[in-house]
Amino acid sequence: MKLEIIKNGEMECDKGFVTLGRNMGTPIKIPVYCFLVKHEKGNVLIDTGFSKQFETTWGKRLTAFKPILETDIPEYLKDTKIDFIINTHLHLDHADNNEKFPDATIIVQKEELQLAKNPPQYQKFAYADQFQEGNYQVIEGNYDLFGDCKIHIIKTPGHTKGHQSVLLDLGDKKIFIAGDACYTKENLNYSCLPGFFWNADEVMKQYEYIKNLDAEIIFGYQTIAQEQLQSFQKHE
Repeated sequence: MKLEIIKNGEMECDKGFVTLGRNMGTPIKIPVYCFLVKHEKGNVLIDTGFSKQFETTWGKRLTAFKPILETDIPEYLKDTKIDFIINTHLHLDHADNNEKFPDATIIVQKEELQLAKNPPQYQKFAYADQFQEGNYQVIEGNYDLFGDCKIHIIKTPGHTKGHQSVLLDLGDKKIFIAGDACYTKENLNYSCLPGFFWNADEVMKQYEYIKNLDAEIIFGYQTIAQEQLQSFQKHE
């Protein structure tokens, strides 16, 4: 099984959106990654990132976030058949390109799909104004995609009610793609809430879960160090 990490780009925003109550008012740039997993039974894309049409799809959100596109994910993967998409959740920076992969099965938690279709007022800012239809496979709870424990979807609610992370077993290394269950190591070290969340208590539960994982963590909005990237490339 091979893992490729694709940097979709960055987002400029206030640090308060990442670490609530810490360094608020400080402008920062946070990375946005997508992950291509090539399994013998199919190609899996974990999150699809923001699209090159973000000025249209993001609308009013551009007052708080400025996407900086580095890689147009659909263009980059135009010659790669994507069999499955695993969205950690359906916020725009994680699912804006879903509709560009019409043949893929999109795996999502039942509660997340319900939220994306009809978000409460306090969460509408993060979801698309127009729900993207697609070939959704709805799951509830943890799910082993191919039944071999190599791509294991773990339900990690907190940031959203239906958030999920992905535990990859590359043989001699396990990788936990946290998504927005934990934005950065700073959030984990200081038990610091993200700027957006559904339930604070659930966020903290996921922090404890992540702290006790026997796996290498890829945080949602933390730049992946070069040495960490090199260690992943050894498995390709």
